[in-house]
Amino acid sequence: MDVAIWATAALGCFAVLAAAIFFLPARTRILIDTPTSTARAEMGLLWGVLPVAYARSLPQTSVSEPLAVFNDVARIGPALMTPGLSDAAYQAISAIYALKPRVAHISLALNLADPAQNLVVQTASQAAIAMAPASLRERVSIGKCDAPGAELSMQFELTASPSRILAIRDRFRNSRAGREFQRRLKRKPKPAKRPVREVRAN
Repeated sequence: MDVAIWATAALGCFAVLAAAIFFLPARTRILIDTPTSTARAEMGLLWGVLPVAYARSLPQTSVSEPLAVFNDVARIGPALMTPGLSDAAYQAISAIYALKPRVAHISLALNLADPAQNLVVQTASQAAIAMAPASLRERVSIGKCDAPGAELSMQFELTASPSRILAIRDRFRNSRAGREFQRRLKRKPKPAKRPVREVRAN
């Protein structure tokens, strides 16, 4: 009987600790950098008392190499032109910025195959960020990259619970624009049509 009581108490303590870790603030650093295939959150749980935990969206084995899909102009161009993507991304960024990060930097650089695509994506991004407060706008840069495709870099340092951070991420991923963006990234480009050879009569 004593063993059952102690086991129940231990499970209760574990559940309380797990809930505290998930819902109480953590010293968090969010890094996204497509040129080095980085997308992770480093969280010093319980205000940094516990060791740092890592939540990765990309495998660690690919770090230091460019994220291939972002340099695939046949995919990244149409993906970045997803209707509503800039607004969904702005809502996610503004939600993180509302947590008052100590550090906040966002950079988007483009070199898409079609100049019209560059213009559309830049215009949509600038229109979305135009709604932001000046303190956020000055931390965002939109420009041109040397490599074909696109480069996205973001860094935030803040204190927030893992549950808040994951909720912001999931809200973006599950939005209509977020789902369509992911679908377009996974879509294989159609093979180029072979030119019709000219046939000459002898």
